[in-house]
Amino acid sequence: MSEEPKKVDRRNFLYVGLGAVALVAIGAAAYVAMNPPVVTQTVTTSVPTTSVVTTTTATTVTTATTTTTATTITTTTGVQKPKLTILYMSTYAPAINDWLTARTLVWASQRGVDVEISTASYMEIKPKILTGVETGNPPDLVFGGGDLVALLAEDPKARHIEPIDDVYKEIGEDDVIDKLKKWYTIDGKKYAIDLALHANQVHLIKSFVTEVGRKPEELVTWDDYVEFAREVKRRHPDMFPIGLTLGKCYDGTESWYLTWWPHGGEMCTGRSSTAVKFDSPESRENLQRIINWYNDALINPQMLQADEMLNNNAYLTKSAAFIIEGPTPYYAAVTRNPELAGDTILKAPPKGPKGTFTWGSQWPLYTFSASKNKELAKDLIIFIMKDKAEYKKMIQSGLMAVGPTYKSVTEELVKDPNVGHLYKVYQDILPAVTFYSYPLSEPCKAMDAVQANYLVADLFSLTLIDKKDVDTAVRTVGDQIKQIFKQTYGQ
Repeated sequence: MSEEPKKVDRRNFLYVGLGAVALVAIGAAAYVAMNPPVVTQTVTTSVPTTSVVTTTTATTVTTATTTTTATTITTTTGVQKPKLTILYMSTYAPAINDWLTARTLVWASQRGVDVEISTASYMEIKPKILTGVETGNPPDLVFGGGDLVALLAEDPKARHIEPIDDVYKEIGEDDVIDKLKKWYTIDGKKYAIDLALHANQVHLIKSFVTEVGRKPEELVTWDDYVEFAREVKRRHPDMFPIGLTLGKCYDGTESWYLTWWPHGGEMCTGRSSTAVKFDSPESRENLQRIINWYNDALINPQMLQADEMLNNNAYLTKSAAFIIEGPTPYYAAVTRNPELAGDTILKAPPKGPKGTFTWGSQWPLYTFSASKNKELAKDLIIFIMKDKAEYKKMIQSGLMAVGPTYKSVTEELVKDPNVGHLYKVYQDILPAVTFYSYPLSEPCKAMDAVQANYLVADLFSLTLIDKKDVDTAVRTVGDQIKQIFKQTYGQ
């Protein structure tokens, strides 16, 4: 909230300044397929001279993430209304985007605001954000691009993202999962809030477990899962049972973290090049471990491609016995292949000598210091997040694609007689969810740069494609990480 000489309640300010408009109820369409048709939503406010029409066009559709573009066309006569520019990340679960867009339009109708909504995939959204910041014309509100938050907010001399502590206070910050607040806290101020948490879990296909004479509860450690994969491989020689992505993309870096952290890997303990811990025996051992799995044909060579959907599709086609991913592939199975969903168990990721760790993707909402309508953007974030009953609908519409940001909503869903067992898995793994700057586990501008460039995934191409030895690969990537830290922090 801007610092005004006289404090005015946010909602009073908005209603006085913009005028209250009658509520228009919009229900988010429940998508039950990954190929949504063209959808047109029309919102008419109580002001007869104003209408807002949103047209969403579905573009190329595969089993991968569907990228859509939504453009709001506004026609206004009389008093010029403020217009909020919005950039939303398209998710693997279209019902979540549907809900988010619908809630945005309800808010716009109540506030008397025009909205211009664009969507981009998680691979496309970062360049769009950075371009807007560099040209001094960022969107008013963004959902997604979480690994840019520290990059754009850590430096006090170039703090492009607006703090939203007032948003947290209004929605009830004590109910937000503590570690999710920490991920966005810099110098004591919070710069974003997660719409939801995309936490990686094992997607284990039960029929393969039964086939080799095992029980799902017996699979706990990485050694357990690798031995299970070898047993499946003996029965299906042409199969690649471990569905880990190794390409230069988000999932390629996640594969590294999910195997590295449990075996003692650490990224950084502070904000200097001397605090980088990457070049270590643990890194060399972990890289050799993955190379061995690859050479033993437990991992498909196709996994070296920079394609986020390869592991998802390995699960959906049952060409892998297990994958580790946020539960969006399970969502796809529920909507497309109920038989596969019924043959699936979601579990905590495998345990290593140092414990169980899992990756938690950032799905934040935030605004920028240069945004023209940042106060309106904050109010929209509050509208999206504060109504817990509506928020719960969004989580449920995703069919376990994501977990709640709120402790209370998580507890409610755990008690649900139909899906409570699934959300219990989510609740149980929350203590294991880790940030990519582990063990620092705080916003870190240098690590944002490392992560945004998928630097650790170069380990796989250096060894498996370029045929460099393990020591050279780890040292090369470690030196690059140290150089980024030195350039960022001057030491």
